[in-house]
Amino acid sequence: MVAAFIYFGASRLLLRLQVDDPLDAFAIHGACGAWGLLATGIFCTDENVQYAGYPNTNDACGRGEQFAVQLIGVVAIAAWSASMSGLTFLVIKATMGVRVSEQVEAEGLDRSEHGMQAYSSELLQHTEHGSQQEYRAAGSNKIQPHKDNNLAAPPPSSIQPVG
Repeated sequence: MVAAFIYFGASRLLLRLQVDDPLDAFAIHGACGAWGLLATGIFCTDENVQYAGYPNTNDACGRGEQFAVQLIGVVAIAAWSASMSGLTFLVIKATMGVRVSEQVEAEGLDRSEHGMQAYSSELLQHTEHGSQQEYRAAGSNKIQPHKDNNLAAPPPSSIQPVG
């Protein structure tokens, strides 16, 4: 139950900060994962540790030591993930770049990478990103094979700027 609120809050925070995470990967894996780690330390009992079959008797849960261990784990995982992601993005930026051309961005990566449109024309009529130019499908909605790979794709002339 708590994780639902954590997910919702983390997802909304990313939107407010204008962080592009279309799959909510951080909200699910980062924020809810951190909650899972911390909840282990919050709700553990020394009796349950013994029930789980650990051979040594200890009172780490009762003294709060287990929560501290879990908190250190959250910090270590966050530091590792941030540093490795940053390093990966720097390497990609230095080698092949992290952006596509404005034309490819306007047409959509689904068309340039897969040769087809991913969303129906109704969904293309509006975008919530004020910095991007809005597009909508206009004219014929007939599907025709893409010339490179015979996948179904609408004709490029059917996408027009809103305006």
